[in-house]
Amino acid sequence: MSLRQYFTTHTWWGKLIGACLGYLVAGSTGALFGIIIGNFFDRGLSEHFSRPHWSYHAESRKNVQRVFFEATFSVMGHIAKIDGRITEQEIQMAKTLMHEMGLSSEQRKQARGFFNAGKDSNFNLQQMLGLLKKSSHDNPELLKLFIDIQYRAAQVDGLSENKLALMNILLDYFGFAPLQRQYRFYEDFLRGSSTHHQRTHQQSSSQQQSNHTPYYALAHAYAILEISPSASKQDVKSAYRRLMSRNHPDKLIAQGLPEGMIKIANEKTQTIRKAYEEICTSKGW
Repeated sequence: MSLRQYFTTHTWWGKLIGACLGYLVAGSTGALFGIIIGNFFDRGLSEHFSRPHWSYHAESRKNVQRVFFEATFSVMGHIAKIDGRITEQEIQMAKTLMHEMGLSSEQRKQARGFFNAGKDSNFNLQQMLGLLKKSSHDNPELLKLFIDIQYRAAQVDGLSENKLALMNILLDYFGFAPLQRQYRFYEDFLRGSSTHHQRTHQQSSSQQQSNHTPYYALAHAYAILEISPSASKQDVKSAYRRLMSRNHPDKLIAQGLPEGMIKIANEKTQTIRKAYEEICTSKGW
C-alpha cells in the first residue's frame, strides 16, 4: 500500500493522536477538543492526497529523478572519454558514486549503461542537457548540484584543457559563469591567484597562522555563499540561511533529486555551513 492510499483510507490517526494529547493536557475535555482538531487534520490530509494534481506532481517528480539519474552518469561518461581514454580513476569515481547512492544491482547496471552511452561518439550532449534543464524547470540548485558532481568527476585525475572546455559548455548551457569564475569549487585557480597575497603574510607566527583562515580558503568561503567579502554581518547571515533553505536535502529530493543522492545533498549543506563558520571566525563574529 502506498503512502497516498494509506492516508486516503485510514482517516483516524489524527483523531487518535489528538485525543491522547488532549487527555494528557486537560483530561476528558482536552480529549474531546483533540478529537475535533484531529478530525480536521485527517480530513485535510485525505483531501490533499485525493486531489488529482497530487498524482501529477508525484509522477513529475519521478520523471525528474529519472532524467537526473541518466544525465549524471551519461555526462560523467562523456567527460571521462573527452581525452580519448578512460582511466581507472575515472571508472572508480563512477563506482564510488554508485556506492554512495546505495544503488541496487539493477540500478548499477542502468548506471553503467548510461555511463557507456555517454562515452559513445554518437552521444548527444546538447539533447541530454536540454532534457535535464526542461525536466528540472531551470531549478538552479538542482542544476548546481549536477555541475558539482560533474566537476568532481572531471578533476579526479586532473582537469585537462578538454575537460575544462567541456565543463564550460555545461555551465554556459545552464546560464552559469565560466569555470574560471566559479571560485566556489575551482580551488586550484583560486590558490594560484592568491600566491602573492599569501607571501605577504610569511612573517606571521605559527600561532597566528593556525588561528586565521588562509586567504584562498576565505575567498572560497565567500564564493560558496555567493556574496562579496565586503558583505555585512547581516548579509552573510541572510545568504547562509537562504542557501541552507534552498539546499536542504528534503527540499531537493521533493524537487526531483534522486533519493540515493541524499549523501551528496548533505555534503553540500555541510560545505555551506563550513563556509559560513570560516567567515564568522575570520571576522570575529
